[in-house]
Amino acid sequence: MLQNILVTGGAGYIGSHAALELQERGHRVVVLDNLSTGHRWAVRTEDFVEGDIRDKALLSKTFSDYGIECIVHFAAKSIVADSVTDPLTYYDNNVVGAQRLIQAAIEAGIQKFIFSSTAAVYGDAGEKLINEAMPKEPVNPYGQSKRMVELMLEDAYKAHQLSSVSFRYFNAA
Repeated sequence: MLQNILVTGGAGYIGSHAALELQERGHRVVVLDNLSTGHRWAVRTEDFVEGDIRDKALLSKTFSDYGIECIVHFAAKSIVADSVTDPLTYYDNNVVGAQRLIQAAIEAGIQKFIFSSTAAVYGDAGEKLINEAMPKEPVNPYGQSKRMVELMLEDAYKAHQLSSVSFRYFNAA
């Protein structure tokens, strides 16, 4: 079933590749990116919205204008070392931004949400093989911010039936 899909952070490395793959599969892809780290040239869809996920009015307008049915959320700050020296910026962008995106999705009746998380939610597992059942014990603000979003999505499902899946990459390349 083809859908109208919003890809946040779709001008970044992972987001731009995901957006292209979705588009090649026939979906209508709308990219939302503030271009703080992404590049406009990386967006290969006509439907591009320059803006921030923390802007609820922009989110509502984008959902309505494009008939968004699913969100694939890549927009985040992701440099671990920077998250340690500037944690509040990471919490504002990654957690507050995701909260506004999730809330706007619920208000718009969107029921599908794919989240680009990270294996950093597991913390330092040493040399153990990691599986999904392992404890989530992030050791830096970046990993903590991603785990907080996972928890918000779990709660959003319980309260509002927003279905979601979180991908925990070890190395996206």
